[in-house]
Amino acid sequence: MTFQYYPKESFMHKVDPVSKLIWLVCLSLSVFIFNTAIPEFILFLITFTMAVGLARLKIAFLLKGLWVILVFSLGFFILQVFMVPGQTLWMEWGSIRIYQESVNFAVAITLRMLTIFISSLIFVVTTDPRDIVLALSQKLKVPYRFAYAISIALRFIPTLEEEARVIETAQTIRGVRKQKGWKNKLENMKRFTLPLLMSSIRRVQVTSITMEAKGYGAYKDRTYIRHIRILKEGTILYVVSICTLCVLAILKIVG
Repeated sequence: MTFQYYPKESFMHKVDPVSKLIWLVCLSLSVFIFNTAIPEFILFLITFTMAVGLARLKIAFLLKGLWVILVFSLGFFILQVFMVPGQTLWMEWGSIRIYQESVNFAVAITLRMLTIFISSLIFVVTTDPRDIVLALSQKLKVPYRFAYAISIALRFIPTLEEEARVIETAQTIRGVRKQKGWKNKLENMKRFTLPLLMSSIRRVQVTSITMEAKGYGAYKDRTYIRHIRILKEGTILYVVSICTLCVLAILKIVG
């Protein structure tokens, strides 16, 4: 499974959730500063290098997580190429004209989406959901009920992924095979989606009843067994992130 926490020894695993959250916000703001392909490619390359070097994620693992966003990005890229106006003609087929500015902008937007996705994937894979709850409650003073809701959301994605695998395996064992053709694909999706939806609703109900039975949220404050500390790795990460964001903003204003 891709979208879940994997314990491992790496620089990003040692960084506390607050510092990684600051890094994620700074990086997300940085990609919106520029609208051209070269700066966006540099930011994408830096993020990809951090995923491989600092988070120790395998390239095959990243590509496995990127394929969904790549499919969506391809359609968005084509739409931007044909819809965004430009001045410098690049290619022409009959009445269809493609401009360099349109392609440049489409590449920049696509790389922006990939950068945000990879940075979010780094955050999810290297951060324990329990630490997120503790960091939000202890460091950012977020009410623990809201912090726990965020933790449940992060855990829900890998749970759905695992449920989907179980349903697919069960249908295969019972002799239900995927058939070709658009009509059959819609039928296969219906046969697959309904059990997944019912399982998700059942899981939400069980979680809600469990929290209510344990008196979760009955008190304004709660005690903690352990506390989140900001180590030197986290300090380095968020200081560099903030400085980089300020430098890019200055370059954009000056340029």
